[in-house]
Amino acid sequence: MKHAFLIIAHDRPRELERLVRALDDDSHDIYVHIDKNSQHDFSSVHDMTHHSRLIFIPRMRVVWGGSSQVDVELALLHAAFSTGEYRYYHLLSGVDYPTKDNDYIHQYFERYNGLNFITRVPEISRQRMRYDQYHFLQNALVGKKRNIWKYIDFGLCEAQKALGIHRHHGEPLVRYINWVSITDDVVTELIHNERSIRKRYRWTYCCDEIFLLESIHNPHFAQTIAPQGNLRYIEWVDFSQHDSSPRVLTIDDLPRLEQPDILFARKFNLPQSESLYAALDNQAQRIRR
Repeated sequence: MKHAFLIIAHDRPRELERLVRALDDDSHDIYVHIDKNSQHDFSSVHDMTHHSRLIFIPRMRVVWGGSSQVDVELALLHAAFSTGEYRYYHLLSGVDYPTKDNDYIHQYFERYNGLNFITRVPEISRQRMRYDQYHFLQNALVGKKRNIWKYIDFGLCEAQKALGIHRHHGEPLVRYINWVSITDDVVTELIHNERSIRKRYRWTYCCDEIFLLESIHNPHFAQTIAPQGNLRYIEWVDFSQHDSSPRVLTIDDLPRLEQPDILFARKFNLPQSESLYAALDNQAQRIRR
């Protein structure tokens, strides 16, 4: 069984090196996107593999919350789909890390072959505005910033609501965590609908958490979503009223990462995560022996 690992990276080249090296395996191909906004030197990453094909796709400017996040995920899926035949496609960030060795990962997906690993989460009150109205300023002027343009953008959305502009026409929306492991069946349908997805999600806000589940129209798909969720450990922390971000993982998190249905974790930052990296690598080496 072949696997495609699709990595979205922005900064922290050392952490990306560790991730690519850990995934290096004859059964894996690794596709990487480096944010065009990044000023970091990622040249060392090119020499991190001995077994996997390592492919860097053309760099795009990716803005937090903008439709560019949907675009880059589709670009990675398209590159992998066009290049090779894979059973599973795994979307990771550049500060993720596998919590199990590659043999465990292979056996796990052989055991649950055909299931899609996606974590669905409750709809939030502001979700409908993210899609129903046009966010013309998000890619160009807002991003993650809480600036005057953010309030102007929301004001424009309220004006659109008052004028009766509703892109989604009241249909239910299902939100999910966008880091997923999905089958070739799902990716085939996404690529088949790629052009319409890009058009449908242009000028949206944080819809990388919506587009996949909304774009798969095969009625059998819902039955393939695994009860284990997306197999990832991510602990979100509210750092401020407007900033909820993944907490940096340390050696204290090791017991949580040893759970059998946790295969990947986020986020790893050096030097805080150095001991955790070492513990996970030591576990993998002991298993191989």
